[in-house]
Amino acid sequence: MRYLATSLIACGLSLAVATPALADGQATLQAHSNQDSVNMKVRWAGDKLRMDFPDQSQAGFMLLRNGKGYMVTQMQGQTMIMDMAKMKKMAERMGGGQAETMTGKQAQKVDSLEATGGTETIAGLEGDVYNLQWTDKSGTFHDDELVLTDDAQVRELMAAFHDYQRTMTGEPDPIAMELQERGLGMLRFGDRFQLAELSDTTPDAAIFELPENAKSLEDMMRSAVSE
Repeated sequence: MRYLATSLIACGLSLAVATPALADGQATLQAHSNQDSVNMKVRWAGDKLRMDFPDQSQAGFMLLRNGKGYMVTQMQGQTMIMDMAKMKKMAERMGGGQAETMTGKQAQKVDSLEATGGTETIAGLEGDVYNLQWTDKSGTFHDDELVLTDDAQVRELMAAFHDYQRTMTGEPDPIAMELQERGLGMLRFGDRFQLAELSDTTPDAAIFELPENAKSLEDMMRSAVSE
């Protein structure tokens, strides 16, 4: 499940729109892959973002704050905080296959983005259907159907996702840049991702705090080596 969530952010959900300033809101997203599916509860305020997984009680949550992305989870009864940028670097140093797989799924370039003339209503919002052709970093060509909108709140949500993705990859997504130029946000990405609910309710500020007395991934590894 964690791989599904992080790979969607790095690939599908990173197709975001950068906006000058973010407001507040809450949303429910439905994400799917060949192996798994997950509902994501997303809350954001300003430049902070939190993603929870209501159907997966042991999954923990993902957090963006102060320009850094984290995953907070439970391991051996201990709350652990993982810095996403550090995790990526660690996996690369170790030659991790998962890091290479995630990097390969990221977009390298946009080949075309064309409106089909169709419309679709998702989460109460009407969007235009587009055909997106793009190539990922492994050289694989993709042909996907997107539903896009110029709704400001959808753009804010996608901008927050893009910020989280950049904490992992350290670089912008070319599809995000294409959407930014067109002033669009995403309601649906093929059958991988769809917005289910959206509101402008301001979340409690406390949910964006990192838990106290938690260990980092480095702490856990040092403890394991010393035992």
